[in-house]
Amino acid sequence: MMRPLLLLFVFASLTLKGQHLTHREWLIQSFRDMRLAPAFGGRAKNPEQLASDSTFVAQMLAVNPDRHACAEHLLDLGFGLLRQGNLTHAMYRFNHAYLMEPDNPRIRRGYGAFFVALDRPDEAAAEYQKGLALDTANVPLMLDMASVCLGEYYRYKDDEPEKAERVLNTADILLKRAVALEPENATAGSKYAVSRMLRGECADAWKWYRSSRARDPEAIDAGFPGILKARCPEGSAPDGTR
Repeated sequence: MMRPLLLLFVFASLTLKGQHLTHREWLIQSFRDMRLAPAFGGRAKNPEQLASDSTFVAQMLAVNPDRHACAEHLLDLGFGLLRQGNLTHAMYRFNHAYLMEPDNPRIRRGYGAFFVALDRPDEAAAEYQKGLALDTANVPLMLDMASVCLGEYYRYKDDEPEKAERVLNTADILLKRAVALEPENATAGSKYAVSRMLRGECADAWKWYRSSRARDPEAIDAGFPGILKARCPEGSAPDGTR
């Protein structure tokens, strides 16, 4: 149940094909190959590996001297591979981006998405937190982190309600900040509508659902309106619909 929920929340804009790596396989392979660990696992590299890194960076800069542009190109490749389910090569590209621009917070989005695809929400959240430490006003990272928390809420709500409440509160705080920073962001608003509904704040939930739907109907998950009507039946839209 957990993995579909996380993929729904975090990869709403992506079409994912079957993944080619399990968590156990990743653990084994990343132990042998640091290129499969985020930021190379922080491990010391030998002279041959350092020379290979330098050669790669030089080749990239020969094509485009802008390190940020190079990193963004590599990240785009990584996310594309992730959509295809090719987790191994996605991590290679994310780490190549790390070589080009280690403080680019979007790299942490890539690492986090990798762990979401492996159904490892704790590791994903840790990467998103590292990204937010680099850029505290990064709305996409806030949305990713909040999405993991919402997935965790559904995981824990029946058996560990106190933990569920904590992660829901974290999601709600992150999403409140996200919509404050980008009030026109329909994706942020639609996720905030979810957290507001789960917190029992029905008026807010309807408000953010309607505003997000007006800005971008595709930002609303197809099943959400029905859930919102069931949980907040007193809400009604100005035009008489719900």
